[in-house]
Amino acid sequence: MIFATCGSSHFRFDRMMQALALLPAAQLYVQHGPADPPPQVRAVRFLPFDRLMDSITEADVVITHAGVGSILCAIRAGHTPVIFPRLKRYHETVDDHQAELARALAARGSAIVFWSAEEITDAVARAPRHHAGWDPHPEQLVEAVRASLMITSPDQPLRGVHAGIR
Repeated sequence: MIFATCGSSHFRFDRMMQALALLPAAQLYVQHGPADPPPQVRAVRFLPFDRLMDSITEADVVITHAGVGSILCAIRAGHTPVIFPRLKRYHETVDDHQAELARALAARGSAIVFWSAEEITDAVARAPRHHAGWDPHPEQLVEAVRASLMITSPDQPLRGVHAGIR
């Protein structure tokens, strides 16, 4: 199963839904938020956190927007997330912080990133299938995010939207 989540934002993510429509509907379970899901897929608008984690854990592959929470949940469950960042120019988010995070994670080999619908099939094919999860302490999660953002010291200030991560 491929589980796809676009997070809990009130912004529509139609580009992601259009990309997902290129994958076999029978393999997809989609948390679609305010956007319309692809036709003929098993879909839900939003999930409570425990059901979201169950879906991530049960999936063979996880496709997500570049939200820190969604990415960390996927990594914690043992996935290399396939990331499709929301972009400001399409009115999917307020700025391009997701693109910045996605680039940093891809550069470290922590995620597979795709930028257009046409790239989704290849990105999913490159994703390693689910493996045993990582169950760090909360401090280790913060350090993993910090490392993914290439911040070398706990004393180094975080910038922009990432300033809320501590």
